Amino acid sequence: MATKVIPWTTGTGNITLTYTGQGNGTIVVQSDDNNLDVSRSQSITVETTKGGTVSKFLTITQAAGPNFRLYGGDILRLADGNYLSVSIPNS
Repeated sequence: MATKVIPWTTGTGNITLTYTGQGNGTIVVQSDDNNLDVSRSQSITVETTKGGTVSKFLTITQAAGPNFRLYGGDILRLADGNYLSVSIPNS
């Protein structure tokens, strides 16, 4: 199993890539929560290391994090794992 940790270029946290197979195996992408109230994207390149070089360009996109914060900056996470965000309608 190979694991690569890449820091997000916006906000905080990391993108973690895990590859457990061989050849055309699957790469699992995980990320820390987005601490920004806007979505974020980051492009990465995945390359083979054996049997010739093949490169694939990938873009990882993550939805906006919560825009409602408690005193001290913590988020309010609900029992179902979701968080509270507030939307103010245009008048």
